[in-house]
Amino acid sequence: MKTEQKNTGSFSGSRAARPETWDNYEYTKEKIRPEFLKYDQETMIRRFRLKHDGDYLYLPFVGSEYRIRRQTGEVEKLTGQGDSVRTEPADYSEALSIYDILCYSRSDATLSGRWSLVNSLPGVGQNSGLGDNSLNHHAQYVDQHPDAYKAACEAIGGKEVPCGDIGYEIPVYPFYPIRLRFYHSDEEFPAQMSVLFDENTLNYMHYETTFYVVGCLMRAIRSRMQERIPHKL
Repeated sequence: MKTEQKNTGSFSGSRAARPETWDNYEYTKEKIRPEFLKYDQETMIRRFRLKHDGDYLYLPFVGSEYRIRRQTGEVEKLTGQGDSVRTEPADYSEALSIYDILCYSRSDATLSGRWSLVNSLPGVGQNSGLGDNSLNHHAQYVDQHPDAYKAACEAIGGKEVPCGDIGYEIPVYPFYPIRLRFYHSDEEFPAQMSVLFDENTLNYMHYETTFYVVGCLMRAIRSRMQERIPHKL
């Protein structure tokens, strides 16, 4: 089965019924994992220029290195450096974000260079999406710590762009960026943050996956911000 083949059910992120003794998300992740093995890994390597060896494929994601075990499809996050490198299992959102981009994206997917809110992407109806309100708690935190936010974005490869009061374009995958647009609060309005996607995003991933990607990204930014803030709020 080729990497470019669409699989509209396997990687869409729908939740399965869980056994009593398993966490729902972990159960769904384990159910989806074997689907990864149906796709041609050599095609993935060539198309996405993945580092690889006989045991693993490697893919940077939201500022960290991940690896996929080629025989089982298990996804692990690498932490630390040099002799102190450690691994930990990827969580549901991390694994789904990696499976979907490698397996679902079309062979002819290219970036348009045009940016859009997720619910304004071509082919998306008026669903409840990643509007300003969904990131309110992040916006309030950034409003209080803008320097830490800038440092955190840059620590995961972001570059500042003219977009709102503070704008960053961040390579969530090496070949696929998103933009974060932030406005400071003032006397009339609270702080606001929006996520902008390339207009061709749905050629790379399912609509549902955009939520997982943004969740992983904001978690990475918050973690790095807190490293730079003496007192966590």
